[in-house]
Amino acid sequence: MSEAGGSDRGRAQRLDALKALLADRDITTAAELADELGVSLRTVQRDLATLRHSGMPIEGDRGRGGGTRLERGWSLGRVHLNESEALGLLLSLNIAEKIGSPLLLGDLRSIMRKVGNAFAPAQTRRIKALRNRVLVGQAASAAVLAGYRPPEAAVTRALLTAFMYQRVASLRYQDQSGVTTDREIEAQFLYHNVPVWYALAWDRLRDGVRFFRIDRIQQITVLDIGFRLRPAHHFLTAGESEARSM
Repeated sequence: MSEAGGSDRGRAQRLDALKALLADRDITTAAELADELGVSLRTVQRDLATLRHSGMPIEGDRGRGGGTRLERGWSLGRVHLNESEALGLLLSLNIAEKIGSPLLLGDLRSIMRKVGNAFAPAQTRRIKALRNRVLVGQAASAAVLAGYRPPEAAVTRALLTAFMYQRVASLRYQDQSGVTTDREIEAQFLYHNVPVWYALAWDRLRDGVRFFRIDRIQQITVLDIGFRLRPAHHFLTAGESEARSM
């Protein structure tokens, strides 16, 4: 029986395969899992311990020949997320943590740890970098709320894609005076004054920092043009004072 590769990538693939086997079976044994994966019993036992440590609810019956199963009442089963869904999920959890509800904070940290452990190190680093580009301020002022309307879902999805993948976005924007203009922006940061979202961006057509309220974006197209992150202080100084007035 040969080991299924010693590299980190090979081990990550093996752990994914092990999760799928556990989710697909009501009960199995470590020996059956080892045979299925083509690895030693010791390797499977080590991998099961790794999954337990990451928060996966794996139960084991004691004794020779004891069975192994997922705790079905709490497992999500074979849930597969694409890259955008996974990034969006963890970004949402991070935002919820930044808002800081004392009723949710402990659970959120546990959930983020468990979900984050399912990703490769490179993906985890990317998620942390994205988290640093999301800023949470105060609740929106009464003046701002008076003119607020929830943004269109298609606009939000497109802007989030441009933000996460560092792509230039072409948009039609209506400012607080009702004037409509066409812009090309680099969405460097997202800023949240509950419930209003803003993009702190570099405006390529005006060659400067601009603040855009997302519910005022009328049309948006993600372009096949990448951008680099610019020094944060150019955008952070705009922050709270801009958001309170628009």
